[in-house]
Amino acid sequence: MYLEIALVAALFLLSVTNSIIYRKKTNIIISSVGVFVSLVYLLFVFIETLKPYLFIYSIIVLALIIPYSLMFIPKKVTKNITEYDYFELEKAYLELKDDREKLRQRFLSTVSLINEGIVFYENGTKDVILSDYAKEVFGSKQSLSLEEHAEIINPLDKDEYLKTIERVSKHQMTYEIKYRIIKNDLNVWILEKGHFIGVESKRSIIATIMPLDVNSYKKTQYFEIDSLYPEDKMYPYLKSLAIEHKQFSLISLELTNIKDINDKYGREVGNLMMNDYIRYLKNLYQPDINKFYRISGIRFIMIIDDYKTYEEFHRSLTSNQSELYNIKINISGIKDVVRPKFGVVNISGVKTIDSLNITKLSIKLLEEAIETNRRNYSIFSE
Repeated sequence: MYLEIALVAALFLLSVTNSIIYRKKTNIIISSVGVFVSLVYLLFVFIETLKPYLFIYSIIVLALIIPYSLMFIPKKVTKNITEYDYFELEKAYLELKDDREKLRQRFLSTVSLINEGIVFYENGTKDVILSDYAKEVFGSKQSLSLEEHAEIINPLDKDEYLKTIERVSKHQMTYEIKYRIIKNDLNVWILEKGHFIGVESKRSIIATIMPLDVNSYKKTQYFEIDSLYPEDKMYPYLKSLAIEHKQFSLISLELTNIKDINDKYGREVGNLMMNDYIRYLKNLYQPDINKFYRISGIRFIMIIDDYKTYEEFHRSLTSNQSELYNIKINISGIKDVVRPKFGVVNISGVKTIDSLNITKLSIKLLEEAIETNRRNYSIFSE
């Protein structure tokens, strides 16, 4: 009697354990049968009319338990892997597959939300795979090889583009390049930013592309220019500085040779160089958008309200060899130097100021620096 109960209990435990560990459809069915057999045994124990048949039922159960238990002995699937190891590997694979699918769906959802086109350089950057928006921008109906893709790039920019893609590696992981594509017999400027992806020996790149509209200075789609506030937004900020008794410098600047660059290379190149110089200047002295303003096509105003920052700026301002004046900007193989002039008004913590007159004075000093051509700046201190 006790032996029978022990065997049935073992059958029950094996059945439940099998279901928990393996979670396969066939195993769950077999386990359910084992649990059912164990529960039926209780009927023979507690129902008087069935007790005479308990011995026969026990023999049948014993006959089933022995071969059934043998199913749980690990079998060699290969020389070194048992059946249990195989099921564990299969579980790990399915979990990994689910995680990868989640990552894939997350990535695809992210791609569909961003405004830029996505470009994948695969197979050692030999193949170019384009997102739907990138196909629309480039005018391509399908993904293609790098050589085929480069055919739509303006011949003047093509070599620089291919060299940039070739240079990207684990040592130079990011890049940014501007180039022209020929679309409907017109040149369209493209801003491309990319990042190297290396898995083992495989080399690939993911990049975003955005067409640049350079037909009007009010909306160029160049971030550094379009992010600047217009002149009228500056006056409330100047008043707030006066109320706080802050010392500050109002610095107007003009890139005086942009017109020459426009005549030499085209207005698109001039706008791109102006955009890159403004970004460079902001990174050096004033990244806060509230302190940089655009007052005309090629004139800007920068406000510095930190004494140490102004000291750094003043040292560069008064040195002809400084980082302000000798910046050679590279736009897809076109290299040239932009030539800035500055008009500086220093305000020493007055309570009330005439924002308009201060701005006019700064511009007057700028024009003086441009006209005299003796030095690159003119300074007034109050």
